[in-house]
Amino acid sequence: MSRSIGAVIEWLKSQFRRIVNALRGRADNVAQDIFQKAEKWLKSLIASAAQSDAGTKAVIEGIRAALTGKNPVWAATKALISGLSGKAKVGLALLLLLALLLAPVLLVVLLLVLVVAALVAAIRAAAQ
Repeated sequence: MSRSIGAVIEWLKSQFRRIVNALRGRADNVAQDIFQKAEKWLKSLIASAAQSDAGTKAVIEGIRAALTGKNPVWAATKALISGLSGKAKVGLALLLLLALLLAPVLLVVLLLVLVVAALVAAIRAAAQ
């Protein structure tokens, strides 16, 4: 009887490892695609900012805000956004929207990983 339970547990472990490896591989591919697309968007955004001389304006506004006792990061960010072209502003808005949409997905993936870790721990505890 104990041999059949041990065999079932080993089979479950092997199937569980196979599923976890498949999920891990798929998650890696999806994450790599997302990072590549985000990097491409950021490069185009930076190139657009460099061409429009918005970066210089942002630095000047940041220094001005620091000298007057205000938040230089906020002032520089506002100046940078105001100096961007229309396409760059749309790209920035889409990038922020993408981040807001992916946040719940990443949370679900994190919770799934935690559930898988709990199942692995329970199976290991039951096997001992």
